Amino acid sequence: MANLNIRNVDLNLLVAFDALYKERSVTRAAARLSLTQPTVSGMLKRLRDSFDDDLFVRTSHGIVPTPRADGIASKVADLLEEIGLLLAPDEFDPARTAFTARICGSDYLQHTILERLTEELLQTAPQARISILPRPAEGVARQLESGEIDLILSDRELAVPDLPARVLYKDDFVCLSSYQDFENGAEISLERLCALNHAFVDPTGGSFHGPIDDALATAGKERNVVLAVPTFSMLLQLMKSRELLAFVPGRIADTFDHGFARVWTSLDLPYLEIVAIWHPRMTRDPKHKWLRETLVSIARD
Repeated sequence: MANLNIRNVDLNLLVAFDALYKERSVTRAAARLSLTQPTVSGMLKRLRDSFDDDLFVRTSHGIVPTPRADGIASKVADLLEEIGLLLAPDEFDPARTAFTARICGSDYLQHTILERLTEELLQTAPQARISILPRPAEGVARQLESGEIDLILSDRELAVPDLPARVLYKDDFVCLSSYQDFENGAEISLERLCALNHAFVDPTGGSFHGPIDDALATAGKERNVVLAVPTFSMLLQLMKSRELLAFVPGRIADTFDHGFARVWTSLDLPYLEIVAIWHPRMTRDPKHKWLRETLVSIARD
């Protein structure tokens, strides 16, 4: 026993011991382990050295355990069972598990996908608590790492560098008009587009410039943004009382019952690529995997 040092013990030797004890044959133990007979014989030699005991003695009917082998057999079997449970993947049953899901997303995402995700979670995980949060202005990576946030939904351009991200869907921009002289489906020239007043959504309410302005700049044009608001619901409400143009994601235009005309332009419009972002430490977590797959399924639908 003096030679036994846990740092020097190969756990595979204990697996071999368990097979030898149960089979009482080197040949049958080798078959059980899908190893060759010489390999198992070599493992038995190492076991004898580690335990300073013969452990198994050859007879005409196979091998028989020594008293030392009988004394440790049940302990080895229990240990291997515990190790097996330790290494087995955790199971996650959303219907029976109490947990809290914290998901960040903009006003746009709350209207397009997070509302449906929340409904799905409340239905399939009755013991869950769901918190839908605005994206924090800073410290996103730290909050994902600490578990304060489980997922962030974002436009690809605003994704956190070096963190895992999965594409959920793409969305095109459309132009809505509350000007009375535009019918649905009308085409507008870039010159007139830039001459009219525009409204713009920025989550902070502090910017008058976005991807549409970048596209216009590429075409050598500049529009007149007179209104910047933090949410699409506020934007569409204000458009009911004054004449404005607004470029909004197609899913927003389809979600709200706004009654505004969709107008067309020759401008090469950008698109949104929406991704889910998480911390690498949660990649293999069963609850988190289920949450991501549920989100992907909703986005696909």
